[in-house]
Amino acid sequence: MRNRFTLAAMLAASMGWGTASAQKHHEAYPPDTLQVNSVQELFTKGTVHGHVRNYFMATWNHRELSDNYAYAIGAEIAYKTAQFHGFRVGFAGLFTYSLFSSDMAQQDPVTGKHPKLELELFDVEDPENKADLDRLDELYLEYKADWLHAKAGRFSFTSPLMNPQDTRMKPYSFQGISFQFPVREKALLTLAWLDHFSPRSTVEWFKADASIGTFSAGVDEQGNSSGYAHHTSTKGVAVTGLQVDLDAAQPGIHAEVWNYWIENVANTSYGRATIELAPRVKAGIEGLYQVQAGNGGNPEEALAYFPDQHQWLVGSQLAYETGTWNVSLNYLHIGGEGHFLFPREWGREQFFAAISRGRMEGTGKSDLLVAKVKKHWSDRLSVEAAASKAWMPGLDNYTHNKYGAVPYIGWLADLNYSPAKPVLKGLNFRLLYVGRTSPGTDLPLKAMYYTTNFHNLSFITQLNF
Repeated sequence: MRNRFTLAAMLAASMGWGTASAQKHHEAYPPDTLQVNSVQELFTKGTVHGHVRNYFMATWNHRELSDNYAYAIGAEIAYKTAQFHGFRVGFAGLFTYSLFSSDMAQQDPVTGKHPKLELELFDVEDPENKADLDRLDELYLEYKADWLHAKAGRFSFTSPLMNPQDTRMKPYSFQGISFQFPVREKALLTLAWLDHFSPRSTVEWFKADASIGTFSAGVDEQGNSSGYAHHTSTKGVAVTGLQVDLDAAQPGIHAEVWNYWIENVANTSYGRATIELAPRVKAGIEGLYQVQAGNGGNPEEALAYFPDQHQWLVGSQLAYETGTWNVSLNYLHIGGEGHFLFPREWGREQFFAAISRGRMEGTGKSDLLVAKVKKHWSDRLSVEAAASKAWMPGLDNYTHNKYGAVPYIGWLADLNYSPAKPVLKGLNFRLLYVGRTSPGTDLPLKAMYYTTNFHNLSFITQLNF
């Protein structure tokens, strides 16, 4: 373990977050590979990038429910060799330390639960772990040509339901193989098979079936604790995606369709399209449909991850965009045939109505309405505000409410700032505030813990290089 940590520390002086994670897929390659004349130059002409991140978070919960805080510091460094006939190797390692925090191992006296959001900065599997938090995040072989971009090994993968979501100290990471094929410069075809995962806020790698249930398993349709953790059988997930961008057309259209086949568990199809109705005005529509595959993960119904159901959802967006303003109204409806279910250990849904701390996975017969306003004051300063209203099924409606979601009114403020002084290049500050309340709703106190009637504040300082 010590050797592994030493390796991660050597790797770990940094690596970007949020937008930086997305940029990984669009980085330029090092200079022409014809300049590489030896094995040594493959490494000496490689590239290094990374980040150092400080993350302070605090949550004020309702009444006698416990309040919590945490301050984490960590770093990640990534290295890629120079390209040689289209091939190169990349790897990335990270570590996290707890500088100070409330007791992550202390359970709330009312609910018997550990601090939820603060614990996600460290290790959700071991609340007492505050130091041994290193992880080899990426290790892959990559090939890129005009007609193909392929990766094999451990790498970052981005799609609407499976994605890095690098907004804590550790992102969701994936192992497998992926292929991307440009189609006539207007579309991108993605094919992937993923069979190992390292969920966000964990330090270990798991086989696909062992990863499902790493996070809270919720309840089954009878209200009993779900028993699928360590009892789910699947070899992995096959992902197919097609993204089409017709911005040059009139009106401009962007569409994408994705299919996720989790062997022996479930098949989920998702699609969305946005169209320019008028200059600066766009409208979008999205939909998802999922069914059981095989036996849902286990022949015993009580141990199956995915029940025998046909579930669906639809969403929409109306947006007004200028050079500096982005205003949108977003809506999501989840059908009543069961609950929308996708392993939360593999990413977070990215629907039109998605907002921080607002996951809808695990619910059915529910609705979410979100208004968003974002202002870019300059290339270095942006401010976003959002207001949301969620209609959820009752706590005892176990068929449609797996994780104890409650109806709420929420609000959010998100400020991002990068200093202009050259000496501070690479430095970024983010202040995120999320609040939630449930007026006129008769809820037991234990149902409010990190779900409603709380205030959550995050302040992140990051140095990218």
